[in-house]
Amino acid sequence: MPSRRNPSRPPRVRLHSRLAALLPRDVRGARMSRLTDVDIDVVVAGGGPAGSTTARRLAQLGHSVTLVERRTFPRPHIGESLSPGVWVHFATLGITERIASAGFRLSSTTLLRWRGETERIVSDKPSLIVDRALFDALMLDAARDAGVEIVFGISIPRARFFVDATGRANFSRRKRRFTAPRVIAWHTRWQGEDFPDETVVERCGDSWMWGTKLPDGTFSTLAFGNPSLKFNFLASPIAPPHAFDATPYVCDSPIDATSAAVGEAAFAIDPISSSGVQAAIGSGITAAIAIHTILERPSNAEAAIRFYTSHVQRVSSQHMKWTTDAYSGEPDSNELPNIANDAIVATNRDAQVIAPTIRGDFVELEPAIRTASGRDVAYLGGTPLAPLIASLPARTPAHAIVDQWSNTIPRPHATAVLSWLVAEGVMHVV
Repeated sequence: MPSRRNPSRPPRVRLHSRLAALLPRDVRGARMSRLTDVDIDVVVAGGGPAGSTTARRLAQLGHSVTLVERRTFPRPHIGESLSPGVWVHFATLGITERIASAGFRLSSTTLLRWRGETERIVSDKPSLIVDRALFDALMLDAARDAGVEIVFGISIPRARFFVDATGRANFSRRKRRFTAPRVIAWHTRWQGEDFPDETVVERCGDSWMWGTKLPDGTFSTLAFGNPSLKFNFLASPIAPPHAFDATPYVCDSPIDATSAAVGEAAFAIDPISSSGVQAAIGSGITAAIAIHTILERPSNAEAAIRFYTSHVQRVSSQHMKWTTDAYSGEPDSNELPNIANDAIVATNRDAQVIAPTIRGDFVELEPAIRTASGRDVAYLGGTPLAPLIASLPARTPAHAIVDQWSNTIPRPHATAVLSWLVAEGVMHVV
């Protein structure tokens, strides 16, 4: 779909009057023009992965988008390890080949030193180790290639919708709720031949460290707690360690009818998962669908707001659980339960709800099921869930359920769906 940007619009940057009070004191003195016309659909503040993603997806959906970034690129940034799930997002954005050919490093092995012993963990899905300056520039270029106008500066153009992608800076001043005690992290890089090729995660008393070799051969290290526990035993760093706030938090109202927060402007997760960039990109993709719905189908705006708010809350809660399990050393099992063929399975009728879900490029209300954790799910592997359980008696043998569902979906998938519904508390074995 072609962009709706007016090609005759002269290049200019205009200050968004609603956001003027949020600018630094020395910037507020600039005169603001009062405009009655709005010729930009969406303005995105912040050119990190979340902002670039949101901008690109909205441009792909046909919107005129301007992205404003106050710092020139390339710029260094922490967060060099991207978890494997990020490749799904790259495919959604249509940038898989662009990323794969950038010369970044794949890492399949982690040395975990958590309880006095070293465990070598090999994953069949490797993490992506990037140079963040190059990675962020590639993401920004991808947004530009989709038709996004990139502006470097501090003035925010007026638009129909505003997206805050400024990270912890929290340009829009949305209220945040901390989800864990305050975390201070220290970062630096090292040069040398003695550092391992594997990613290293090591616990040191009440502190822990993470390190990985970057594409340029340097070794990037993060320390949480007291950095002297390990930093003092290493060679001289390339630059002195610098501290930053890594405290997890979540915004309970990340979107409304005219604005949204994405990435770390909406939530931050504990760094131990190395999933911050993946979560940020995922929030941008989800927010873009919600914003597209708000702008193009105002009657579904409330559903779109509910959908994105639920996404932010779910990702934050999910990572809180993973973090708790990681720090306690308790394994997080993802195995689905095996259910005997003659087991009697009961269905929780209250689990059937009407919930917002993605249908094509829009958010719509559809029949769904609500899991024990409060998550609303309409589809599993492309299969609508609500009709499956609506057709069942209150109590049914497991084999009868699979037989019935096998009339419309493959039998192995029917078995997997049943196991998933039991694991999620929608159904239970009597």
